[in-house]
Amino acid sequence: MPHSSGGGSSGGGFHGGSSSGNSNHISTHYYPGARRFRRHYTDGRTDDYIYARSKPGKTGISTLVIIAIMGAIFIMATGFSAFSDAPKFIVPKYRDDPAVHDVANVMTEEEENELQAQIRIYNQTTGICPVIYTTYDEEWNREYENLEKFTYDKYVSNFSDEQHFVIVYSIPVNDAVFTPGSVVTSKEFKWEAVQGDETDPIITESAFRRFGKVIQKDLEAGKGPGTAFIDGFETANVNAENMLNPTSPSRIFKLFTGSIPLLITLGFFIPVFILMLKTYKKDKAMTYEEVPLDVEPSPVPGLSTYTNADGGVVTVNKGPGYYEKSVNYDAAKGTAGKVVKAISLVVIIPFILVGIGTITGGIAILKAGNDRTGGIFMLGFGIVWTLISLSTLISLLSASARAKKKMEIPLTAEYPKAEYPDMKPVTPDEPKAAEQPEFDPQFFGSAKSDYESEDEDYKRMKRRGFE
Repeated sequence: MPHSSGGGSSGGGFHGGSSSGNSNHISTHYYPGARRFRRHYTDGRTDDYIYARSKPGKTGISTLVIIAIMGAIFIMATGFSAFSDAPKFIVPKYRDDPAVHDVANVMTEEEENELQAQIRIYNQTTGICPVIYTTYDEEWNREYENLEKFTYDKYVSNFSDEQHFVIVYSIPVNDAVFTPGSVVTSKEFKWEAVQGDETDPIITESAFRRFGKVIQKDLEAGKGPGTAFIDGFETANVNAENMLNPTSPSRIFKLFTGSIPLLITLGFFIPVFILMLKTYKKDKAMTYEEVPLDVEPSPVPGLSTYTNADGGVVTVNKGPGYYEKSVNYDAAKGTAGKVVKAISLVVIIPFILVGIGTITGGIAILKAGNDRTGGIFMLGFGIVWTLISLSTLISLLSASARAKKKMEIPLTAEYPKAEYPDMKPVTPDEPKAAEQPEFDPQFFGSAKSDYESEDEDYKRMKRRGFE
């Protein structure tokens, strides 16, 4: 459809053009502005007629290649994400043993040995290396704003990987009770934990919440840090065992929830690719020939159409050795058309939400500064995913609006003048004009003057030779 390319003026400067477009709606029934085409099948199927604004295109091999490449990219990206988030044993990058550094002397020897045994079990089960420090507030509050920053610095200063789990327990000296030969106690306490990125699939937010609640409950109840951390790691060991056991419900649920984006991607691209492949094979055995609307179409044996109870146009095409049946619902009318539209929206909206969630996650990772490469990848992937999903949603809504607008245009004798301006439109209810002979016999007949039949003087003069 033509559109303005742009222009300019002395007072207004240069301006660009405005683009406009119209989808090539294909239907088995005539609609305003449509042209008629005959579909010829080379594989033995019976020909049929369709109506469209322009000659329909056919699915090419390039379309299949593009869909396959896009599908492979999205499937690999979501598959990599699902694999990375799946809980699995962490293979150590270098040897390091779990340790308890009780500098503040807040644990008994028995508590320290028991805690050492619990964190060793945790290390053997998960591959994560826990390290626990105890200290006084006065050791860090002059240089660090809070205990969290001190704990983070403790991690990066002592370990070069992302596989450790560092915990710091701190009490103020002024509130500490020093007992000779015994442990130091205090009613005031703080504790913080910092974990490496590779531990995230095992030390999830929910797993750490359970671990932390046990520790906090014991400390608030007046129990010492030794007992509190022993109870906490007993809980953590049970949780880790369940997460890494292939048959445990916790691991199965975690794998399922982590694979939802991959399942959605597979559920979208695989049916689309199969549908496009079938369309490609079908289009290879099909050619289009335009049949003007003023030409009576040849009857097609075996082809019939009717409207079902849901408002859909059912097309049946049958012949020797084949039978095809399709239903075409108008996007602007009928209950089934509205249901199809609603289902399409329900399918697309989750894709948009996944894209927004991925963008949010990428921004959060970039702000944290822990994994810049992963954050950039997630952000870019989320933006592309969201744009594609939004464009699909907008295209669906626009197509529905255009279809509804077309249906509001009354079908009158003014159509299809645009395609055939010299053709006199004839509606089904308009009687055909009476056929006129090709030549008017009166025009070529011998003229007979009125004077000859009515003037007697003229007759007398004619008999006398004055003709």
